[in-house]
Amino acid sequence: MIEKIDIQNFGCYSSFAWNTEVRDRDDQVAKFKKLNVIYGRNYSGKTTLSRIIRALETGSISSRYTEPAFTVTLSSGVLSHHDIPAVANDVRVYNKDFVDDHLGFLRDENGHISPFAVLGLQNKEIEAEIDALGRELGSVESQTGLRHHYQEKKIDHVNKMKLAKEAADELDRLLVDKANKRPTGVKHNPLYRDANYDVRKLKADIKTVRDDRFSPLAEAERNAKVDLLGETALPDIRQRLAFSPALGTLTSSVNLLTTKKIQPSAPIQELLNSALLQNWVKAGIELHQHGRSTCAFCGNALPADLWKTLGDHFNQESVDLEKRLKATLDEVNSERVRIANVVTVERKDFYTSHQAAFDGHLSELEGAFDAYKRSLLLLSDELSARLNDIFTDRPTCNILDHSKSVLEKLTAINALIDQNNKATASLSDRQATARSDLRLSEIAQFVIDIGLDEKEIRISELDAQVTKAKEERDAVEGEGKKRSERIKELKTQLRDERRGAEKVNQYLGHFLGHGGLRLSAQEEPDTSPDRFQIMRGDQIAYNLSEGECSLVAFCYFLAKLEDIDTQGKQLIIYIDDPISSLDSNHVFFVFSLIENYLAKPIEDENGAIIKDANGKPTYRYKQLFISTHNLEFLKYLKRLTKPGKDTESFLITRKETTSTIGLMPHYLRNYVTELNYLFGEIFCCADDTNAIKHYHSFYNFGNNLRKFLEAFLFFKYPFVKSDRSDHDNRIKLFFADGTSSEAFVQRLINEFSHLGEFIDRGTQPIDCTEIASLAKFVLKKIRDNDKHQFEHFLLSIERTDPFAEA
Repeated sequence: MIEKIDIQNFGCYSSFAWNTEVRDRDDQVAKFKKLNVIYGRNYSGKTTLSRIIRALETGSISSRYTEPAFTVTLSSGVLSHHDIPAVANDVRVYNKDFVDDHLGFLRDENGHISPFAVLGLQNKEIEAEIDALGRELGSVESQTGLRHHYQEKKIDHVNKMKLAKEAADELDRLLVDKANKRPTGVKHNPLYRDANYDVRKLKADIKTVRDDRFSPLAEAERNAKVDLLGETALPDIRQRLAFSPALGTLTSSVNLLTTKKIQPSAPIQELLNSALLQNWVKAGIELHQHGRSTCAFCGNALPADLWKTLGDHFNQESVDLEKRLKATLDEVNSERVRIANVVTVERKDFYTSHQAAFDGHLSELEGAFDAYKRSLLLLSDELSARLNDIFTDRPTCNILDHSKSVLEKLTAINALIDQNNKATASLSDRQATARSDLRLSEIAQFVIDIGLDEKEIRISELDAQVTKAKEERDAVEGEGKKRSERIKELKTQLRDERRGAEKVNQYLGHFLGHGGLRLSAQEEPDTSPDRFQIMRGDQIAYNLSEGECSLVAFCYFLAKLEDIDTQGKQLIIYIDDPISSLDSNHVFFVFSLIENYLAKPIEDENGAIIKDANGKPTYRYKQLFISTHNLEFLKYLKRLTKPGKDTESFLITRKETTSTIGLMPHYLRNYVTELNYLFGEIFCCADDTNAIKHYHSFYNFGNNLRKFLEAFLFFKYPFVKSDRSDHDNRIKLFFADGTSSEAFVQRLINEFSHLGEFIDRGTQPIDCTEIASLAKFVLKKIRDNDKHQFEHFLLSIERTDPFAEA
């Protein structure tokens, strides 16, 4: 069903917004209902509105409208003017365009009336088969047959598609977030340096992880790769560690010296017996031999033969050995100093990935050097011991030589230096590999965290269910199409244009037994009947009156609702202003046709109302619109059989630059007399603040006031003397109060309702304040003259007395 219509640009409508204009007393947005009655004066925009609805029927928009733009809100979705070429709706519209398209004879004596066919009567077997096929097709409303089964399958398919889409959308959202979301997405992780990372790349990484069975990295391995990414290129370590061990040579030299046997030429036994005393004497020789004649210790004179005696004890051989021992001791100490200067590289000279290896090799080298130094210390002790007791030889010193271990550790460090230097050349490649490994590790963890395998299996299962549901739906739809095509084929066999004409004649004869006009199906040679003709008796009926044209056209429309292409469909029907210049009998006649053939619920052969599955009466229409400018016809429309509360009444009015649709005022709904309507318009203009929202009422004030006073004052003063002066005299009688009130009213009525004599007013803006003053004056005068009637006028428009004391 149609719920709302927004019209940006179409004919007399411009920037019409339904939600803004069509609101009830609680300021809630109103909607079209099952039955809709629309009132509007001529040229207010009723036919323009019907042309929008007819565009849904024909699938085309008249070329007379430039840049049409509108939106129709249906219960099943939203259509705009862009969708019209693709629209195929079960809509039927009666308006001027329908008459022009199908009843050309009414406007041109050489025109034809388009024939249409309804089911014939000549083959009961075919009709029986059509009925049986129709029962098999059933309907959604009655919840029977293939149509209902198709609807169930369609809903099931839609629901399964929704579930599948939700599952797929959830996975897509997870993938999009993983790829792009700030700050956790791969795209925004500074480790990966890929500003163009997206879902496409993420899916490629997921495939790589799966194909290569890539597992998330262990924490230590991941940290190592992160450290590698933080590396910058280091300069090459040009100097290698070099060391030539001398421990073996020194050991041989020390053993040779410490084990050498020497004897004094004339030994002094006492000195031989005490190495300490001997060393004391040796030191004393250095202090006394040159320049002293007395002992520095005791002060006694030195014996004359003292130097010879000591010289015979400390002979040249012992002096030479002592020199050699000291020289060798210096070599041992120099070796110890040389060891401290072997390592010339530091930890920071290596890449992070090599620093741990360097630390290990360095620790091992230091251990080897410590052992090496301990051996040197033993040699040093041996040399010192022999120096302290030069004439006592020592046993051979067995020293552990760690030279080989030292060289091995040095070689390992040098090899690491070479490896570190080579790493500079391959740093960018290794970092790229590390970056890729880190990213794939994160993707592998992501696959595990979201349960990607399980989600994809679930989505696959749901897609399979969607496919199966579609196949089942299509199978039911196929069966339905077979039966529909068969019904169409059978109906073609039963096509009978004569019965179409008979249907029109049946409506023409409704109630009044109208026999003056009839529709005849004219046969062409060798073809089926292909045109209709209007006959008056046995002659073609030319020069039809306007009433007769409207009568034939509307009966033709009703009959066409039962043609082969329409019968059995749930239709949206729009009837636009079926009353033109008809007399009261024709008004009632059209109303009777609508009431009996459209508005009443469908009855069975016994006269019982047929109800749907919900126990509600069924109707011949899905939604019905009836518009009119005729207040008498509007009065009859109030008596239409209504579908419960599913009915609404609307008012179309013309503003200064556009037409607008709104809910019908209460007084127009309930009283349906122009006098009530005109009183309501005058009451609206009594408050100049209403000009913003009801500008059209102020714009039409002069005409409305004139028409109201003509009717109101005629009933108050029903005399007839002169057609030209009676109205003026009634104005004088009603408004005469000894002031200029009567002249004031006359002036404003003439100025506001005519432009011929006051052409300059057409170029001036409307003075809403002046209009409000006059409206109050007229209302006050009515109240003063007949307060009882004034109060009932107010009741009819549901307003209160504006002049009552607070």
